[in-house]
Amino acid sequence: SYTESGSAGNATFTVTLSEVSAQNVTVDYASSDVSTTAGSDYTSSTGTVTILAGNTTQTFNVPVLVDTLDEVNETSTLTLSNPTNATISDATGTLTIVDDDATPSLSINDVSYTESGTGGNATFTVTLSEASAQEVTVNYASSNNTATAGSDYTATSGTVTIAAGATSATFNVPVSADTLDEASETATMTLSSPTNATISDATGTLTIVDDDTAPT
Repeated sequence: SYTESGSAGNATFTVTLSEVSAQNVTVDYASSDVSTTAGSDYTSSTGTVTILAGNTTQTFNVPVLVDTLDEVNETSTLTLSNPTNATISDATGTLTIVDDDATPSLSINDVSYTESGTGGNATFTVTLSEASAQEVTVNYASSNNTATAGSDYTATSGTVTIAAGATSATFNVPVSADTLDEASETATMTLSSPTNATISDATGTLTIVDDDTAPT
């Protein structure tokens, strides 16, 4: 088990002989992906281990690469083959790369929408503090402040998905048209129930700016 530390390093495996031999013992090893990806998570490794006569162990290293993406722990397999002067009782070892990156956080912006005589969409952006190796989802829902759902805007709820590697996604809130002179009005968009992220700013304000002239 190798815990990332912000810099590259080596995971050290030990090949053990059940008892001392008077002969040199050799065995080949090779790595293979399970949930890891060779070249981005670790360096694909092959070679031969030699346990000298009179000894019972020998080590080899697998280079682990650095990244800054929040992700699940990942695994690869190291497999022994082609022994000389010994048999193999346990051919596989598992390399578990333990992620050390902080879970990213979500925030939502404020939007000001100016009426234009026809209905339209106010577009909100949900932003991730940094890219993640995992897909991030979060629910959103509208609520009235001084604006009224059904007459000023359409009540809106749903789920935003930010794809792995991306940092933002948008959703629309339909704003209704009217011809009444009135003060600017507001509604609130609230984030909840995130997956693979936390929430640092849960609320965004929709301000509907009136475009109608004052009557005389």
